[in-house]
Amino acid sequence: MKILVVDDDVVTLNMLKEFLEARDFQVYLAQDADQAVHQVQKERIPLVLSDIRMEESDGLSLLSELKRRYPKIVMILMTGFGSMEGAIEAIQKGAFDYISKPFDLNKLLSLVNKAVTHIKSMTDAPEMDSQSIPLEAPRLLIGSSPKIVEVYKTTARATLSSSTVLIRGESGTGKELVSRAIHQNSPRKNKKFVAVNCGALTESLLESELFGYVKGAFTGAQMDKKGLFEEANGGTLFLDEIGDISQGLQVKLLRVLQEGEVRPVGSHSQIKVDVRIVAATHRDLDEMVKEGKFREDLYYRVRVIEIEIPPLRERKEDIPELAQVFLKKYSGKLGKNIHSISKEAMQDLVRYPWPGNVRELEHQIERAVALTSASILSADDFDFAHESAKKGDHKSGTQDLELGQGSDPKSLEDMEREHILKVLKDVDFNKSRASEILGIDRATLYRKAQKYGIALKNE
Repeated sequence: MKILVVDDDVVTLNMLKEFLEARDFQVYLAQDADQAVHQVQKERIPLVLSDIRMEESDGLSLLSELKRRYPKIVMILMTGFGSMEGAIEAIQKGAFDYISKPFDLNKLLSLVNKAVTHIKSMTDAPEMDSQSIPLEAPRLLIGSSPKIVEVYKTTARATLSSSTVLIRGESGTGKELVSRAIHQNSPRKNKKFVAVNCGALTESLLESELFGYVKGAFTGAQMDKKGLFEEANGGTLFLDEIGDISQGLQVKLLRVLQEGEVRPVGSHSQIKVDVRIVAATHRDLDEMVKEGKFREDLYYRVRVIEIEIPPLRERKEDIPELAQVFLKKYSGKLGKNIHSISKEAMQDLVRYPWPGNVRELEHQIERAVALTSASILSADDFDFAHESAKKGDHKSGTQDLELGQGSDPKSLEDMEREHILKVLKDVDFNKSRASEILGIDRATLYRKAQKYGIALKNE
């Protein structure tokens, strides 16, 4: 299978070429969009693996151009700057998949093989529709760790259908943000997004809120009232904490999902509704089904598409970026000139377990900004600082922060570092010769040596 790799970093290109050729791919290389388009046209390449951010061009523009010319082309995008809107735009513009750097090379190979299978299966398929839905959502989730990028990708694919979605995650992870992203990037975006916390209302109150009621249905019902299903007609209804719904109400909700009709409390007639359901819960619904506390048929109805949002402690590499975003937000909001967080404080933030997840982190940053009189946040500005020091090993927390994905020896960056070091040793650290062999200039060699902690001799 022919594959084109597009990246403006020559060392990355050569590493991927070596890796893929060892697995029987015919690999072509390009350093910008023009070269890429030329290579695809000349060699009739069906599969492209491209970086998103390049100095002379960007992968999303290349994706649009290649899809315009060759609607069946399959393209995987790589990025070191993962984001919700980036994943949504990539998927909606026709990308086959999206992977964040640094990545496990075996995972990349699995993704490439999946793309090959897809290409072979669509040999006789009709031309694909390359039209995209315009991206209008703000940046709702932040981070580029592999786990959060998986959330971005599944969310992006969920925008392309009207199937029900179940979002799982602990409190404070951003379940409503994901539900809003799905709505705002779907064909229903011009209709209403209506949210209700099912765990905050009694059974009778939730029933009247969801389905509405007619005048005289109960004491105090002095006029007809539309339910949330009617309010959200044509749009999206977000049922937060669906695991808290009583079994009696589960039956009624299932009927609505099956028949597309609601009956207001006290009424004998049905009302047709067209509503997409996005549900969320922090509970273990699988266990609740086994215990008979949640209906199995309803469970399968609401989890056609499932999105699992990881807790913050499982994506610690995203904490520095999140902290800086919240620092900028609250410094501006509170009129403070606070420009950074000290190294010691950031290490505390990274190794703290964050039981309240992103919501707790935001609260901590807001509190620290409000109370400090300094221009840099220090460890003492956070009220968990001393507790945090007891909960984790300082060294391991720092290592997670620096490596981004722990100590996986198969990452592309590890492989690149080993390759540069090998070339330097082979030429006895002759920097000009090493630069020539690597295909990079001396400035880039110095930058990469500094990045990977490689000591250049005589310096």
